[in-house]
Amino acid sequence: MATNPNPDIARRNYIGIGIGNNVAAQTWIRWLDEDVRPMTEVIENDSAMGVVEEINDSEVAAKWVEGNLGGKITVQSFGFILLNHYGAVSTGTAVSGKYPHTFSVSQLAVAPVMTYIRKTPLSTKRHNKLTIDTLEITAEEKAYVTYSSAIKATIGTESTETPAFITESEFQAKNIVVKEASTAAALSAADPKRVISFKLNSERPSEAEFTLGNDDDPDFYRQTFKANGEMVVNYQDTAVDDELVNNTIRAMSITMTNGTDELSFTMTKVKTRELERSSDKNEKVTATIQFIAEYDATVGRAIQPLLKNARASYTAA
Repeated sequence: MATNPNPDIARRNYIGIGIGNNVAAQTWIRWLDEDVRPMTEVIENDSAMGVVEEINDSEVAAKWVEGNLGGKITVQSFGFILLNHYGAVSTGTAVSGKYPHTFSVSQLAVAPVMTYIRKTPLSTKRHNKLTIDTLEITAEEKAYVTYSSAIKATIGTESTETPAFITESEFQAKNIVVKEASTAAALSAADPKRVISFKLNSERPSEAEFTLGNDDDPDFYRQTFKANGEMVVNYQDTAVDDELVNNTIRAMSITMTNGTDELSFTMTKVKTRELERSSDKNEKVTATIQFIAEYDATVGRAIQPLLKNARASYTAA
């Protein structure tokens, strides 16, 4: 058992991700929140006899790691998060040194083969079969754009790693443009919405399956994919009420730009699910719009992330 005479400071922990099983990190994450930890399922033996005490033994039946990873969106590292969560990526030809990476929802039941690396002053491990179940992107005025994700992986094996960070662009609230239009074709000409804050959520939960003969090498099988979000605006137009009542279809784009680096999300079939108005009589009235991105059969997707950066590919090293 590793020991340390001094309490650990979490900032000294390194988190990396690599494409492939049991591989070195291809990127190191400048994380803000990380609590990935061992998890177990225990079976209890209730064979105690002749006494009133029930349990006389127990065994670990399954073990893995699970937790949350969050941080500021950085223009290259975030591509690894998108790849694992969405499942597929297509990279085009670079324009002025920036490659367009188009991510799409994989129809396969397992995530791309990737490794989660966790290096701390006490131990260093590689965790195979990284699976990101949920991804939430948050933008608020006068702040960096951040993400939070729920992940799973195998229990891990000891390794030796040499962390190295690269300089990456980040995005702030001032870098974001949100647009809505009646059709996707009309988005480019639409005026930007004056949005106070937004959240964009996507989820594809997975279940761990431990086949006979093992307790530490599960397969994480994914279920269905959903994308939705929340947007807060000043209440200045009853059109937001009409969109709820009439179940109006509209297209939406969220674009973040820092220099020539860019991250965008395009949804072509958005509908309002809930609408709340603030009610403080001494404050301006705001509207909180809960929306969903439905699957659009005409384009074959519900949502499409596009990342433009200097990285040539998101493939194994």
